[in-house]
Amino acid sequence: MKFLKLAAIILVVILIVPCVSGCGESHLDATVYFEVNDIPVTLDPQVASTDIELMVVRNIYEGLLRKSEDGNIENGVCQSYGVNGLTYTFNLRRDAKWSDGSPVSSYDFLYAFERAVTPTTKAPFVHRLFSIENAEAIYKGEKGVSALGVETPDEHTLVITLCREDRNFLNTLTTSICMPCSEEFFKDTVGKYGLERTAVLSNGSYYIGKWNTEDFGIRLYRNKEYNGAFSAQNNAVFFSQSEEEAIDLLCDETADIAFIDNSLIERAQSEGLITISFQNICWVMTVGDEFSPDLKNAFTSAVSPDVYESEMINGFTVADTLYPSILSPDHLISRVGFTSYNINRSKRLISEAVKEMPNKRFPQTTIYYYGDENVKPLVTALAGHWQQNLSVFANIEASDNLSALQNELTNKTLPFAVFPIHCKTTDEKDYLAHFGISEGGNLGDIQIKILENKDIIPLAFEETNIVTNNLIKNIYTECENGYIDFSFVIKEE
Repeated sequence: MKFLKLAAIILVVILIVPCVSGCGESHLDATVYFEVNDIPVTLDPQVASTDIELMVVRNIYEGLLRKSEDGNIENGVCQSYGVNGLTYTFNLRRDAKWSDGSPVSSYDFLYAFERAVTPTTKAPFVHRLFSIENAEAIYKGEKGVSALGVETPDEHTLVITLCREDRNFLNTLTTSICMPCSEEFFKDTVGKYGLERTAVLSNGSYYIGKWNTEDFGIRLYRNKEYNGAFSAQNNAVFFSQSEEEAIDLLCDETADIAFIDNSLIERAQSEGLITISFQNICWVMTVGDEFSPDLKNAFTSAVSPDVYESEMINGFTVADTLYPSILSPDHLISRVGFTSYNINRSKRLISEAVKEMPNKRFPQTTIYYYGDENVKPLVTALAGHWQQNLSVFANIEASDNLSALQNELTNKTLPFAVFPIHCKTTDEKDYLAHFGISEGGNLGDIQIKILENKDIIPLAFEETNIVTNNLIKNIYTECENGYIDFSFVIKEE
């Protein structure tokens, strides 16, 4: 079984088994079954944030631009475009339609951009749009939305003016936050936009035919109103969540595609399943502001891969930078800005601090970690190491509130927190936004800046795994925007 491990700036995998003469086009009637590991809350493209939400959104909407099978940026709703300095002019296809048959216009894109930068929308990827003139000022409440650098000379023309160069701008236009939104339809949903089937209007390769929230299931069908270049190569995609293990469903061909935990990868390989892996997660530990700079230095100096590396399962590796390989594939900035391991320095700093403490002993503390059983042994090993060498007793406590833990990157309110940072795009600005950094630049310099206060410690990289059975003969994946464009997927039975 071939295991495909991708570690490149642009991660695109295309597995193609050509249809031999006589096989016909039976795949056009096929239904692809996806076993989800998470249930979407919203399919509002300006608000969607989880992998599953983004996956559905990318398949039921189409932006001005879109990714082809080989990862190239192609025209979507846009028929052609021109660039003059910082001004981009897009000419829309006149046959572009919503799933109810109404036309898609430039006004739908203008309204989408306006919604995205409006603070009350709370768009998770709004920083992607900050290169558009006045977008950041509008988001910060410094200007009104009418100042946004987006204009509609007519219903088939959209003009976007940037305030600075943005090498990722065209790629951004292929992502969820830039999907169109019909203002009339949005207002008719009266606050339910993207929250139920009847409150979703599609313009992509698929539309939603069913969405059950109780006994979860989403059914996407080929959108017959779609007239673009990305018509679905199958009839439908069904998303569901069952009580059975996803890998069992893949093996008996009840499911065709699923995300699989790293603990199950070896079994997936032995079963002959097709595995595509992305190193796009970094687990970090934060040290809270309740500790002095010297104590932060002490704890940072007492973290070594030698302490926890033996506890890692397949799919986890020691983090030698802040950046997963999709951002820093050659690890050219390995260990830049890291605090060197020095347990003697840690002991000295702890000892000096204890002299000033009540009872002359370090108070018991807690390491909070995101409740992943694959990570618990790492945290346990660190806590044991500190107890044995520093006489610091740390409880470990699991938490299922990932967003609260990730806030520790900027807030530092907990004594210690261990959690994952997901990299959802090859644009480093997306990733750096977690650290409160809105601009890109030299990743080495930025890493030094992030680590200089000794309150953020990269621990491990984790891979995300997409696994398919052998009925799936064509799949295009990329490490952003929900991973899979199902319009390319061929299922042969």
